[in-house]
Amino acid sequence: MTEPAHKLIVIGFDDPLKANEFLLAAVRLQRHEQIRLHDAVFIERDPSGRASVRETQDMTPGRGALGGAIWGLLIGTLMGGPIGGLIGGAASAGGGALLGKLIDTGIKDEKVKALRDAVRPGTTALALLVSHLSLGDLQRELARFPGATLVESDLSEAAVTAVRIALGEQEDPGADRAP
Repeated sequence: MTEPAHKLIVIGFDDPLKANEFLLAAVRLQRHEQIRLHDAVFIERDPSGRASVRETQDMTPGRGALGGAIWGLLIGTLMGGPIGGLIGGAASAGGGALLGKLIDTGIKDEKVKALRDAVRPGTTALALLVSHLSLGDLQRELARFPGATLVESDLSEAAVTAVRIALGEQEDPGADRAP
């Protein structure tokens, strides 16, 4: 079963190292063309409930400004000498910062804010934006992480059930049937 559109899967872990390990497993699935990763965000809440977020993909205004400044400086210097480089670098930095602010190519910032509250204190969640998902391969990887939980997903209902079964959160209704 393949899910073609971008879908969100948020898996909770009791240990941040397990969340990192699962991201590595997802990257391995991508390398074997069993999933396509578009973004990954770690949401960690300490026991007191304070949340921290680590994004892996989005262009921030700072990154956009730095990239724009470097390109503007280079092109401005080639076209107008040192003064052109300064003007081009400054103008491009502003444009790059604006671009980083306007373009959110991965998991939307509003969704990340909402997930901060959905993650239980003392746990870490890994939110993955995926497409071209091989559900069977994902199930096999998830089964290697006992104690992990599905925090949230916009996969189809059948896919969510399969994920919950792989995580041991739900019994497989077909397992009781005799062959």
